Amino acid sequence: MFDWYEHKFIIYLVWLVLVVLKKWRTKKGDFDIFLFILALTSYVVFARLAVVEIDEVYIDILTYGGFLYTVFMFDVKILSKRDHSREKLKELNKTHEDLKDRSELLRQRFITMLDLMDDGIVFRTDDNTIYGTETFLKLSGLSEHQFSLEEFLERLHPDDRAAYLAVLDKCSRRNPKYRTHYRMKRGAIYEWVKETGTIVIHEGRKMYIAIVRGLDVRRYPKTEVDLLNEINIGDALEEALQRFNRRQEPYALVFFELSNIKNINEQYGRDIGDLMMGKFLNKLVYHFLKDTEAIFRLSGIRFAMVITDHRKFEMLRRALEEGGDLVNFTMTFGELKESVYPYFGIQNIDYFDEPVTETISRGHRALRIALEDRTPENYFIIK
Repeated sequence: MFDWYEHKFIIYLVWLVLVVLKKWRTKKGDFDIFLFILALTSYVVFARLAVVEIDEVYIDILTYGGFLYTVFMFDVKILSKRDHSREKLKELNKTHEDLKDRSELLRQRFITMLDLMDDGIVFRTDDNTIYGTETFLKLSGLSEHQFSLEEFLERLHPDDRAAYLAVLDKCSRRNPKYRTHYRMKRGAIYEWVKETGTIVIHEGRKMYIAIVRGLDVRRYPKTEVDLLNEINIGDALEEALQRFNRRQEPYALVFFELSNIKNINEQYGRDIGDLMMGKFLNKLVYHFLKDTEAIFRLSGIRFAMVITDHRKFEMLRRALEEGGDLVNFTMTFGELKESVYPYFGIQNIDYFDEPVTETISRGHRALRIALEDRTPENYFIIK
């Protein structure tokens, strides 16, 4: 159809290249394509095939005019211009993934932080779906982090449900905060809890955020020291001694009192006093007992422990005779340095026919003797 040396062949070839580059680089050039196809078709049909006789000057005008239009409208800069669309898409995808990873990491950190709190936290959405943290699940006895309002109300005491909903209904933009108490079932019993929360209203949607904590109704208030929260209280001592009597197993019963804890509480606060008691008790457990099952809390600052290993008892006796940490136990809190002064009333039990109440009473008497000013040591051993 064309001879390579024909100048029109070269024009059409160059024109085609320009049209393709323009379309590829700028996504434009539809009119250039139209002119190119029209000129090429006219040249082939009327000039080469001579289907119809037509003056070739019209074909030349169409060919050269269209070619010149493309040349003049062609921006040479597009030849060196890189197509950044794919690279930009990759960068956007990478940025999206980075943001997604950071968002997920932040979410995980936030959830972990919430689960570390001693108090339970609940989020209630406008469709009455509730999300509770791990601590809240322990308080409520629920098994799933997400649950409905109906499931939550089922855990409440029947007498408290209406009052609970009434408190929440009173919340508004003007009075967003609320505080209420109710009984929540955990296992087979109902336990009192305190809920403090606020309402968030956004675009007509009501959402609630609340902190829930169990009320401490135990004999001794909950502390930040795990050992003080976990050890047995006085009634358990009598049961333990009765078991020893039934087995006729000799043991040493040690009563002790941390005499200056009250002064420490008054001067520095109960938290410091609890920490010092906890550290001292841990020291006794580590050196003289196998576990915390053999230590008992009789009052706020008075305790008892049962030593069944004779070698451990001898270690305690020597430690009391020689003084040291068991006589003057010291702790440092920053620049604060304070000591605990313990007193011990000790008796060895190898007679198992007397009532344990008498054994316990004798232990208190021995401790009172140790606490008397006339007693030179900080301990008294009943022979």
